[in-house]
Amino acid sequence: MSSIQDHAKWIELDDGVSSVPLSFYEALNYSQSYENIGGHSSIRTLNGTGLKQRNWAKIRTTVSGNGGVPLGMSGLDFSDTLILKCGAPRHIKAASNVIVIPAARRTDAPYIPFGYKVVDGYTLATTLVLAGNTATVTADAQATAYGVAYFPEIEVLMNNPSEGFDVTGNDSSWSFTAEQR
Repeated sequence: MSSIQDHAKWIELDDGVSSVPLSFYEALNYSQSYENIGGHSSIRTLNGTGLKQRNWAKIRTTVSGNGGVPLGMSGLDFSDTLILKCGAPRHIKAASNVIVIPAARRTDAPYIPFGYKVVDGYTLATTLVLAGNTATVTADAQATAYGVAYFPEIEVLMNNPSEGFDVTGNDSSWSFTAEQR
C-alpha cells in the first residue's frame, strides 16, 4: 500500500467484528458535517425571565462523498452500535491556552489533536501538550486566542449508507448520517 493510501483512510467504521476504513478510491471527494443535538428546552419564570434547561447532549454527523469504487461497507452489521472514527476535525477555541477536549476522540496517527494560536487575525500552528483530556497550547504574548482541533471517535447508531453509481461517469456516490449513542 502506498503512502497516499495509508494516509487516505479518513473515516473508519467498526461493528466489533469487522473494521472498514474509507479508502482513497472510495472517497476521491467527501464531506463531513457535525451538529450538536440534545435534550434541551427554553422555559420562562413567573417574571418572564428565560431559562434554558439541558439534560443531555450528543453529536450527529452526516458524511457524503463519491469515488471510483463503491463504498464497501455493506458487510457491516448496522443493527447495533458501531464505532465511527471521524475524518473531519472539530475545534475548541478559547482565550486560555489550557483547553479541555472530549475523551471520545481518535488517538491514531495522523489524527491526534493539534493546537493553534491566533495572532493578528491569523491562525498559526503551535505545539500542544496533552495530559489526559487537558490540552495545553504553547503560550504566546501576542496571541488573542488559542484552539485545539481533535477528530471524534464515537459510538454511533446509524442505518446502512445510501449508495449510487453513475455508469456514464463511472462514479460511485454514497452518504450516511450517524448519531452518537
